[in-house]
Amino acid sequence: MKKLIFLIAVVMLFSTQVYSQWVVQTTPTTLILYNIHFLNSQTGYIAGSTGTILKTTNGGVNWVIQTTPTTLEVNNIYFLDANTGFAVCGDFSPLNAGVILKTTNGGANWINKFSSNRICLRQAIHFINSSTGFVGGWSNVDSAVYKTTNGGENWQLANVPTVYGIDKFSFIDANTGWGVGYKGGGGGCVIKTTNSGANWAIIYNNTNIGQLMSAQFVDANTGWIVGISTGNQSLIRKTTDGGYNWIDQINQHPANWELYNIDMINANTGWIVGDASQIVKTTNGGTNWRAQVNPSPGYPLYAVEFNVADTGWIVGWNGRLYKTVNGGGPVSVQNISSEVPSAYSLSQNYPNPFNSTSNLKFEISNLGNVKIIVYDVMGREIQTLVNESLQPGTYETTFDGSMLNSGVYFYKLSVGDFSETKRMLLIK
Repeated sequence: MKKLIFLIAVVMLFSTQVYSQWVVQTTPTTLILYNIHFLNSQTGYIAGSTGTILKTTNGGVNWVIQTTPTTLEVNNIYFLDANTGFAVCGDFSPLNAGVILKTTNGGANWINKFSSNRICLRQAIHFINSSTGFVGGWSNVDSAVYKTTNGGENWQLANVPTVYGIDKFSFIDANTGWGVGYKGGGGGCVIKTTNSGANWAIIYNNTNIGQLMSAQFVDANTGWIVGISTGNQSLIRKTTDGGYNWIDQINQHPANWELYNIDMINANTGWIVGDASQIVKTTNGGTNWRAQVNPSPGYPLYAVEFNVADTGWIVGWNGRLYKTVNGGGPVSVQNISSEVPSAYSLSQNYPNPFNSTSNLKFEISNLGNVKIIVYDVMGREIQTLVNESLQPGTYETTFDGSMLNSGVYFYKLSVGDFSETKRMLLIK
């Protein structure tokens, strides 16, 4: 036993600790990063401020700054294949400046294919085939959507109802797609096409929504929108009828958190990032959205993308770039009994000692905000497993230590004035 304790102490002393399931990555810039797009596991692009485009060809180990002919904000990048891609650029100063750049050699060169002082192009871009595509933005003089039918060589105003801004598109096939944004003087709106963008219609308009910034549909009926309400309240809503009606989702983040981007990899699992430097995830179709650990809080996060099931990326302010290879870590808490316990209690984790994952069971006797936080032996916070209001009952959550070093850790349950701490041992 003494040898085991000594070995653990040596491992903890001489190895690098990892305190988050999202790991900070290195980029060659401290500018704002607005979006990220991977073509495959190795090749990816990042869109950033003042004409910045970054490219990796080794899975994000290194990022190289690309040369572009603009100093506008590059808000999004979209590739049709390994060679042909587009960068949509826009800035509100000067008002409604917009540019579309095109590359035919994987980003080695970018050529200006569209310039306008009538629209600020945002993150909305989608091609239904190699010829026909759409870009969206903000304009107070024209429709907020432009269309190409010749592979991005030329762009014209699309047949879209008058809206002030379109921030994001979501298509499920070549025929059916949605755009979300803002209808001037009329709150957040959703537009929809069912004929490959030949026509669009406003199907949802709510004056209590300040702005819709992102949308994600997984089939013809099921989708999500995120943004902020007119009262500066964060907003997540879900539809099950193709976007005509929307219901609020339960979410765990500050009430005034502006939500920028959502990425659902299937009908159950997805992530949202936003203004308060937090990351929330759902594993049950949005019934609950729960916080994940941000390894470097304090900066807005603008986009999240998962290119395979558990490998994802987040970009944001001040050159922030994060990566996860395990879905960002566990967030779920499961109610295993609704019988009201006589008191609060925290059980010993099982198995213990454990390799990678262990289960934690706890009992809640009264409604209240429940926190379970994991600490290392130095008292540093490692993960927040639970931070939400729970009804009385017995619950279970999972601690994933796959990215941590072997050693002793502590987990603490806090509800109101009650707290209890227990010790667990991770051995790899």
